[in-house]
This record gives sequence, C-alpha cells and structure tokens, in this order.
Amino acid sequence: MTHEHEPGAEAEGGPENDQSLPDAADAPVHATAEESDAPPWPLGDEEGPAVRILVVQMGHCFRTSGATGTPGEQAFVKAVADACAEEIGRPGPPGREHWRMRVIKADEPLEQYAGDAFVAFHCDGSTRPDARGASVGYPNAAGQSLAQAWKHAYERHGWSGGFRQDNYTESLEKYYGTRKAVEAGNPRAFIAECGFLTNSGDKALLTGPGGVDRVVRALFEALGI
Repeated sequence: MTHEHEPGAEAEGGPENDQSLPDAADAPVHATAEESDAPPWPLGDEEGPAVRILVVQMGHCFRTSGATGTPGEQAFVKAVADACAEEIGRPGPPGREHWRMRVIKADEPLEQYAGDAFVAFHCDGSTRPDARGASVGYPNAAGQSLAQAWKHAYERHGWSGGFRQDNYTESLEKYYGTRKAVEAGNPRAFIAECGFLTNSGDKALLTGPGGVDRVVRALFEALGI
C-alpha cells in the first residue's frame, strides 16, 4: 500500500480508495515492538466454536487499476497467503486442527470477512527511499491485542527493520478491510504493513530467504496455532 496521496479519502468509503492515505514516511520509526504500550495477546487461551475461521486478505489483489499497491506488493502478499494456506494444513500444536482459513482478495462481499480472526497483509511504499519499518492498524482493543502479538512474534522471527507507530494515520485505523471484518462480526482484525518495498533494507528482509515465512510464522504464533 502506498501512502502518498490525499489524507482522509479512504476513511470515507470503500476499497477503491485505499490508495488515498498520507505518506507513511512522515511517521516515526520505533526500534522494537517492545516499545508498544499494549501487551502481547495471550497465546493458546481462545474460547469459541469447535471450528474457527482465519480470514487472510491479500492487499490490493487482484486489481489492475486504481489502488493496485506498491510495485511487487501483490506478488508478496499472495505468496504470504499461499504460505499461510500451506502452514495451516500441517500438523501443529493442539488446537490447530480446529482452524480453517479463508483467503480473500481486495474486493469481496461483506460475508467473506466473517470469522474468528482477520488480517490484511500489505507492504508499504514511499517516494523517500530511506523510509522504512513495519506497522499495524486496528479499529478496536481486540484487533490491537492480535496486532501486538504479531509484532512481537515478527520481531522474534528476525524482523529488524523497526516499527512505525500503530495507527499512524486516521485512515489506516479505519482501513476498509478491518472495518468490514468488524461489521461481519470478526473483531480480532488488523492490517499488517510488513515493511517498505521501496527501502533496500526492508525489501531484502521481505523478499530474501525466510521473508515470507517470517510473516506467516508470526501470525500463527500470535494466534497460538
């Protein structure tokens, strides 16, 4: 997702406007996930139905016009979604067998957002090559808890690019994907900007060996599965 356009437009409406966010390069970078005030979400303490649904949204996929994302973003987030689908089918800790996954593209009906956890994966971009750092956005405390757990796990698995302030724009906080998830009864929802593809250091972490795996493992660890 590139954040180099007019502020406020995305908060007004649907997915076609998610290119209209302020430049993320203007937000501060925090050195580590530990600087957040919110504690990690406790792992393995979920209560709910026997079958739980994880909804993974591939940011900007498969648009060919409008908000198509930072160059390389669609390919990266599709690779993340594919790896999530492969990972959830593997044997894992007790409880993983109760989870199923739904992968959705950028523009889907509201009912596709329903489930027990939601994450929209994106990569950032800027006209400033020195702008870097991962970040998260969420609309509520439930989303914040899951987002914080992902940040801590992302760092533990080797993300060294730092983190930008959570919800560094009002538009990111009100990102249409997380908003739709909450409307569909899926409040554990957040958007993950995994890093800047326009920064050489972040790009190396994202697209180099283990980059996709780091994103996926962090999500599964955050969910306790």
